[in-house]
Amino acid sequence: MGSSYLESVRGLIDSGLRRRAFLGRFLGGVVLAGSAAVGRARAADAPNPIPSPRLGLCVTDLQRSVDFYCKGLGFSEIAGAQTIGIALGNAMQTDSPLDVRFVQRGGLAIELLHFAAHKPAAPHPMDQPGLTNLTVLVEDFDKALALVPKFGGTVIEKTRTSFGQHGNGANIVFVEDPDGVRIGIEALL
Repeated sequence: MGSSYLESVRGLIDSGLRRRAFLGRFLGGVVLAGSAAVGRARAADAPNPIPSPRLGLCVTDLQRSVDFYCKGLGFSEIAGAQTIGIALGNAMQTDSPLDVRFVQRGGLAIELLHFAAHKPAAPHPMDQPGLTNLTVLVEDFDKALALVPKFGGTVIEKTRTSFGQHGNGANIVFVEDPDGVRIGIEALL
């Protein structure tokens, strides 16, 4: 066989190897880029199951409180129930095991905290510094108030007030959730 034939074969082999190396690098890059994009998509698609900002409420009966806020006041349960145990003991300043559920209505998220051992509820006067109440706006004032006792709450009738005028006022009455947390139920006039 002549040298020109061998040179032709070597040229084909060299170009084939270069093509194969190029294709290998190219396809390897595509696979890496694709897997990185999938990883980014998964990270971007995964919703944060814990809402923020949120308000934490210590409750004595977790399911009763979920029912009160969801069925009685129109919140929706979000995220799943979480058994925290004592993992947050230092942060919560207690060694009591903890279970948590989250409810949300509009921009208000509430973290319902149930400690296996809890202190008794203490009244918190409106004029004492600190959180005094939550307030929720409802469409049907009387229907909302009728649901409160059905789900373990109490309507505080002596707080029933109407102020302002149609288009610039509201009816409001305070209720207590099953653990005595004060909530204003408000309907616009």
